[in-house]
Amino acid sequence: MKKIELLAPAGNMDALKAAVAGGCDAVYLGLRSFSARAFAGNFDHDELIEAVRYCHIRNVSVYVTLNTMLFEKEIENIKEEVDFLYKNDVDAILVQDLGLFHYVRTCYPDFPIHCSTQMHIHNIAGVQFMKEEGASRVVLARETSLEVIQEACRTGMEIEVFVYGAICISYSGQCLMSSSMKNRSANRGVCAQCCRLKYSDGKDKDGEYLLSPKDLNLVEKVPVLIEAGVTSMKIEGRMKRPEYVYLAVKTFREAIDAYYDKKEYHVSAKRQKELLEMFNRGFSYGHIFHADTKSRMNHYRPNHQGIEIGKVLQFSHGNVQVKLSDTLYQNDGLRIMNQPFDTGLTAVKIEKNGKLVNQANAGDVVWLQCHSEPNPKPGQSLHRTSNVRLLKEVDQRIETQPKKMPVSIRYEAYVDQPLRVILSDGDHEVYTESVMLCQKAQKAPVKKERLEEILQKMDNEPYVVESIEGKMNDIFLPVSAMNETRRNALQAFNDARSRRFVRSEAKPYVFTLSQTTEPDFRILIKDSSVYRDKETASLPHMPVINPFLNQKEQIDNTVISEAGDFHMDLSNCIAGMTLNLANSYALAYVLSKPGIIAAIFSSEMNELQIKDALDAFTQRYGFVPFVFRLVYGKRTLMYIKDGFSVFDDVKNLHDFHGNIFKLDYNSNSIVSILEHENYCSENSYCKGSYIIFEGDTMPKKSVVEEAYEEIFRRI
Repeated sequence: MKKIELLAPAGNMDALKAAVAGGCDAVYLGLRSFSARAFAGNFDHDELIEAVRYCHIRNVSVYVTLNTMLFEKEIENIKEEVDFLYKNDVDAILVQDLGLFHYVRTCYPDFPIHCSTQMHIHNIAGVQFMKEEGASRVVLARETSLEVIQEACRTGMEIEVFVYGAICISYSGQCLMSSSMKNRSANRGVCAQCCRLKYSDGKDKDGEYLLSPKDLNLVEKVPVLIEAGVTSMKIEGRMKRPEYVYLAVKTFREAIDAYYDKKEYHVSAKRQKELLEMFNRGFSYGHIFHADTKSRMNHYRPNHQGIEIGKVLQFSHGNVQVKLSDTLYQNDGLRIMNQPFDTGLTAVKIEKNGKLVNQANAGDVVWLQCHSEPNPKPGQSLHRTSNVRLLKEVDQRIETQPKKMPVSIRYEAYVDQPLRVILSDGDHEVYTESVMLCQKAQKAPVKKERLEEILQKMDNEPYVVESIEGKMNDIFLPVSAMNETRRNALQAFNDARSRRFVRSEAKPYVFTLSQTTEPDFRILIKDSSVYRDKETASLPHMPVINPFLNQKEQIDNTVISEAGDFHMDLSNCIAGMTLNLANSYALAYVLSKPGIIAAIFSSEMNELQIKDALDAFTQRYGFVPFVFRLVYGKRTLMYIKDGFSVFDDVKNLHDFHGNIFKLDYNSNSIVSILEHENYCSENSYCKGSYIIFEGDTMPKKSVVEEAYEEIFRRI
C-alpha cells in the first residue's frame, strides 16, 4: 500500500524549509502572480528554481498554485509561467480556471494537473468528469463528507483533502462576498475575508462574528482518512509563519508514521498547547466528520485566540495587574478578552514585587504596561498570542532536525589510479573520480579509517551514510584532493536527485471548434416562477451544490452549474455563471462539450474584459460564440453547508454598514446568502442577457423590456 502523502504550505522559502524539516512529503507554493493567496510572500522564478532543487534533493514534491480565475489579458503571461514551471521540474500545478486546464492538457499532456478546491469539485460526478478529462488529482471541497470521500477514492482518482488550518465558511470557488462588498475577488486570490467581520442576525443571541468558523484539526482522524483511501493530507497555511508550518507538519508526520508502524497516536498535552499558541480560532472536525454548527463555529472571536495565561485584577493609569496561571516571558504578545473588541499589548516590561523581571510564573501577580483601548476590567482573561520562548525553541528544532536520507558509499583507491567514489541511494547512483592520481606512499599511507572518515563527511547535505565499503592499497593522496572528490560526488548526486523529469517542448495549441445550434432566445431568466415573454426563456438551473450527484442522467434545456454536471448526458444546455468562465479558452472548453450550446460569463468581468475574451475567441475559432452577460439581479454571495447559526429562523443577515442580506434555505442543507442590492450592468458585447429574479421584488416586465431593448438596438 502506497503511503499517504503529507502536503504542507510554503508561503516563502523559510516556511518551505520548515515544512521539509517537519517531515512533509510535498509542498504547495505560489508564484508572485496567479495564486489564490496573493498576499503570501510567494516565489519569484529564481526562488522557485531554488525551491524545486532543495525539495527534490530531499525527496519532497513541489506543487505550484495557479488557481485563480483568469482574464484574457493574462493568458499570454500564464502560458509563459506554465512553460517555465514545466521546464523547471515542478511536479504538478493546481488549477481553478477551466480555460487554463484546457490549454495545459492540450499543450502539456504529461504535466500533472491537480484540480484546486477553487474548482468546486464536491461530488462523484465531478471527480469522474475530471478523471476522464485528464486531471491527475482532485482537491475536494472542505464540505465533503467522509462517505463521499470514500466513494471518490474508489474511482481511482487521486484525492486530496484538507486536514488542518483555516476553513472558508462558503464553498470555495463560489464565494462572491468579497468581490461584491470590497471589489476584491476571492476567485482571483485577493479575498478580503468578509466572513471574519461582524454581522447581526437581528437576535443578538449568537455573538457578533456569525460567519467565522473554527479551524480544522483532523490529526486524531488520520487513521480513518488513510483507510478511506485518501492520497494526500493537506495542511492549510501559506500565510502562516514557518514555526506554525513546522509544528503542524511535525504533528501529522508523527500521526501518519504511527499508523504505518501499527501504533496508536494521540497528540501530547505539550504539543497540543504549542499548536494552540501558534495559531487557533478553536478547533473542530469540520464537515468531513459531520461536526454540528455549534462545534464548527466561533461566533465570538474571528482571529487567533492563543491560550489563557491569567486574569485581570485591576487597571490603573496605563498599567494592568494580572494574576498568572501560566508562565509569562518578556516580549510575549498578549490579548485581553474585552468588549467591544480585545485589548492588545506586549509584555515589554514585567513588574513583579516592584522589580522588573524577564519571566514570571503561574501564581505570580504582575504589572504590565497597557496603553491600548479599551481599558481592561477585573476578571477579564489574559491570553498569550505569541510566545517568544516557543518561537525560538521551534526555530532551533527547524535548524537541528533537517530531513536526512540514507546513502551508501563505495570506493577504490589504488596507486597510480584516481580515487573512485560511487554514491547511491538505491534509485540514484553517481560515479566520481579524483583529479589527482593516488601516489605510492613513501612514509605513512592513508589509513582506511581516515579515508572513510573524510568520504562520510556530509557537511550540511541532507544525507546520512548508511554503509561504506571499499578497497585500497598503500596510497598517498592529499586531504584536499579527498575532500574535493567527496564534494564533487555530492554535487553530482544532488544534481541527479534534483532532476525528476525528462520533458520535451510544449505541443502547439491545435484545437478546432465548430459553431453549433444557438439558443432561440436572447434573454435568459433565472426565476423560481416561470416567466415568458418575447425572446425570453426561464430555464431550470442545476444546483450549484449537489453533493450526491453520481450516476449519469439525461439533462435537457437546463443551465448547468458545476463540473459534475458535465458528466451527465446533456442536450441544449447552457454553461452557467458559477463555472467562473472569464476567458476565450474557458469558453472554447465548455462549448466543445456535448450538449452545450451557450455559456454565461462570470459576473466578475467588466465590459472591456468581456470584449477582450470575445475578440480573442472569434479570431482563434472563427465565429462569435453565444454568451450571456448578467445584467440584473441579486447574486448568491455564499453557499454555506448546514448553516452557520444554531437558530433556524434567521431570515436576514445585517452587516455593520446597514446592509441587509437575505438568507435562502434550500435543498441539500444549504443556506445561501443573497446580495444586499441588485447587481446591474450594461451588455455591450454579448449576444444574450442574463437576469436573476429570485429574491427580487422589482417589476419584472420593466427589467426584461430594458434588457430586450439594449440587445436589439445593437443587432
